[in-house]
Amino acid sequence: MNGRWRLVQKLSIIALAGIVLTVLFGQIVLHSERQAINERLSEDTRQLEYQFRQVLRNYAFATEWTARDLSRSGQQALNLLADEAMALFLYYPSLQRILVLDEYYETNFERAARQAPPLTQAQFSNTPIAAKLKANTDFPHAQSALAGAFSETPEDIVLAISFDGHQGPQYLVLVVDIKRLFDSFIRNEINEGYQVEVSLDGAPVYRFAGSDELRDAWSIQRPLEFSSNQWRMDLWPTSEKLTDMHSASFAVVVSVGSLLTLGGLLLGWRSQQLQQRLNSSQQLIQQATKQLKIMHSAEDRLLFLSNNDALTELPNRNGLQHYLEVKMETARQQTSDFTIFVTCIDAFDELNHALGHPMGDEIIKRLSLRIQKALPAGAFIARVSTDCFVVIAAKSDAQTTYALAESIRHSITPQLFIEQHEIYCSVSIGIAYAEESGYDVETLLYNGDCAVYRAKQQGYFGIEFYQPEHLHQRRSRNQRIQQLREALETDQIGLHYQPIVHLREARTVAVEGLLRWRTPSGESVEPKEFLELMEQTGLIFSLTEFIIKSSFLQLANWQSDYDKNLKLCLNLSLRQLTMPELPELIRHYQKRFQLSAEQIQLEFNEDVYLQLCKSHKLTVEQLKKLGMQICITITGVSNCLLEAIRYCRPHVLKIAPELIAEIPHEAITTELVESIIKIAQNLRLQVIAVAVEEQQQADFLLQRNCVLVQGHYLARPQSAQDLAPLLQQPIKLNQ
Repeated sequence: MNGRWRLVQKLSIIALAGIVLTVLFGQIVLHSERQAINERLSEDTRQLEYQFRQVLRNYAFATEWTARDLSRSGQQALNLLADEAMALFLYYPSLQRILVLDEYYETNFERAARQAPPLTQAQFSNTPIAAKLKANTDFPHAQSALAGAFSETPEDIVLAISFDGHQGPQYLVLVVDIKRLFDSFIRNEINEGYQVEVSLDGAPVYRFAGSDELRDAWSIQRPLEFSSNQWRMDLWPTSEKLTDMHSASFAVVVSVGSLLTLGGLLLGWRSQQLQQRLNSSQQLIQQATKQLKIMHSAEDRLLFLSNNDALTELPNRNGLQHYLEVKMETARQQTSDFTIFVTCIDAFDELNHALGHPMGDEIIKRLSLRIQKALPAGAFIARVSTDCFVVIAAKSDAQTTYALAESIRHSITPQLFIEQHEIYCSVSIGIAYAEESGYDVETLLYNGDCAVYRAKQQGYFGIEFYQPEHLHQRRSRNQRIQQLREALETDQIGLHYQPIVHLREARTVAVEGLLRWRTPSGESVEPKEFLELMEQTGLIFSLTEFIIKSSFLQLANWQSDYDKNLKLCLNLSLRQLTMPELPELIRHYQKRFQLSAEQIQLEFNEDVYLQLCKSHKLTVEQLKKLGMQICITITGVSNCLLEAIRYCRPHVLKIAPELIAEIPHEAITTELVESIIKIAQNLRLQVIAVAVEEQQQADFLLQRNCVLVQGHYLARPQSAQDLAPLLQQPIKLNQ
């Protein structure tokens, strides 16, 4: 009884599966047919669009060719056009009218086709095509627009071009009957069984259709564009055409599915006994086989990844280590030598961060292929880190070795086109010899790292041979980095503040936060000596957070104790300004200390400002959205700067110290400072003079209504504690 029940279950399942599969494959066939029909309709519409463009290009060519003949013919131009007009009407049957207008858009010549109605006016200065001709006087090709007053039918178009006539500039205008053009074009190009409607701004212009029954379900829409004119074309098949497009596949699938279902029921009944006997053993075999395949695949993959990079499939650091151990042993025994090239992609972290890791992976794969193509036969290459490759080649003279490094560098130089991005990359290359390392693998790799670090210090595209002093420089750099880490942790790095003074009111209206590092030995280190190193190591984020947190807290305390309108100015580098975390850091601490955004100024120099406006405009917009003021320190007035100020407007201009130092004694510099002050005042921007060192400079600025100044003459940078008394009393301008 149980056996019969299992047989019934099995046969029921086979029958149900056969029916489901038949229906499923039938639907798939129907879907495929519908997709094929849609693709065919789309291809036909594309062909129609292409042919339509060709037709209008022919009309545009006729316009340009005729205008060229008129320009060459001089005074006989209109007589020549009168002779050629009939030929144009015959060759271009949709051509309705030919006109020649003078420079005031009044008619000098007119010929019309037989069916064309007469024009109601002879002056066309207010037509759409006249506006386009005025706006593009030097455009060498025919321009197109809606006909307007050139035709009684608003859907018609005109093609026009300017040319030099014997009496001055003139315009050749060809009026095209758009309905007749569409009718001629579609009747010549359309396949039998298709229906078409062309519309302009939602209103039908031409229709070649007998029934809209299938339009909603099968219509293919495509824009028809020429110059600034745009129509929409809808194409759909007739019922007979659609029937012809369908095949007999669905009926075949149903028939075959039914037969296979019956066959399956028969086979299921015949195989029941055998299935019961073999089922257990087959399951065991299948499971064992599957597990073995998975194990072998995993083992092979793990073995490969242990020595190779998953992205480029080049040897990784482990594979390089194995290769170098064998290579070193051979070189030691034979007293031979070989060369190692440590090749690092410049600023790859910025590329990866800006474009995303998938784009960064694609860059790495393409660059690895370029490097491999540049290598000589027998060279070895490995990828040892995210942006670093190691190349090993036979040793040769210094000139040949440098030439190989140049070859690697030049292979990277051409731009990469990935999706919509055009990407330029460069590499820095460090070169070391095995013999100089004492045939020790770790020493050789470290020497290569020292050389490539030295190459990076030269800027992009650096190539450097390892020298013993590089090791000392590398160790000094590592020691400096460790000192900076300890300085951040032990509060050796702090902020001093310099007042920004209002000369007329003799009071401090703002303070600028200036970074200072005082080492345990008492040495005071300026930011320019350690800021770049912090940017390279990632310490810049911790430093930036410290600057924002401590300066915002100090400003909140000063506002609470002395002046609630006191402002804070912070000078940030390009790396700090482009940190994605910067807006959120500012927003967080501004909210935490309850500061008004208008009382915070972010200052950067002219070069950083131009680069931000060119490549990081979104960063400036994000900072402005926070409500903070943007302050630029400028050294002069250039077209690039004025253009940037126009499209990326700041709030404050600072006159650079080198300009203030030369006023009022240097005439040219004095004129330049006066120009900057006038520009700021005309643009209603605040202007601040920096590094005022004497009374004469202060008087000069005050006479020109530059009342905000900063410099040692008024107050030196001081700690927050020492600066407090200056915030409570007027500034002495004669100190």
